[in-house]
Amino acid sequence: MKITHIYHSAFLVTMEESVLLFDWYKRSLPEIPADKKLYVFCSHSHEDHYSPQIWELQKKHPDVTYILDEGIADAAAHPEADIVTVRPRQTLEIPTDGAGTASLKIITLESTDMGVAFYIETEGKRLYHAGDLNVWFWNDEPMEDNIASEKKCREEMQFLADCIRKQGPDADRRGSDGGPELVDVAFVPLDYRLEEHAPRCIASFMEILGAAHVFPMHYWGREAQVREYLKDERIARYADRISFDSEAEIRD
Repeated sequence: MKITHIYHSAFLVTMEESVLLFDWYKRSLPEIPADKKLYVFCSHSHEDHYSPQIWELQKKHPDVTYILDEGIADAAAHPEADIVTVRPRQTLEIPTDGAGTASLKIITLESTDMGVAFYIETEGKRLYHAGDLNVWFWNDEPMEDNIASEKKCREEMQFLADCIRKQGPDADRRGSDGGPELVDVAFVPLDYRLEEHAPRCIASFMEILGAAHVFPMHYWGREAQVREYLKDERIARYADRISFDSEAEIRD
């Protein structure tokens, strides 16, 4: 599995049989192999997560499916496209071969802002993309709103953890530190605008769900600035699992 960070919250995940593209809205994409199925995910319609340019991909790629939050109105203007619309807290399964023996399983979560977060199981891997599901804890907002955002974010994460564990004891994986590691690869916000509160989301995610590999996102290219958060005691112990690599090969 190869992870390419395009910009902000946009990632390209290249797997053996398929390619997953998340929340792409700017900058060019690397070449996508024509022999792989392409899934284009869009968590919501904010301009830093969605661009109409995603529709051009079906002209270039022979096999593309769009998996979009139901709030993306542009979908109605593209009847020629293979589109799956989703809403929060939905579970669905998309066949990935003609025989129906393989599938892409999706669970959506409700955002603390707009749209959905995605959990995906495919090709033996578990992936999570938060979209705008974040702990929106602002210094200039009422404390009750901040507390409500954190509570809701953790509730959605716990909902997903419960869904995963219901699959059986083999699904309840643990990391070397004894904490949960229910996800292989996670893309989680680390937004510098939240100042000292930025690490709250990754800290909650690792406590409730956990991932072998975490890629921070939603920081508009300010990598040097957000790297400083790795010193924060809330997430410092996970630093060896947090990556800012623009390209990463994952073999485990």
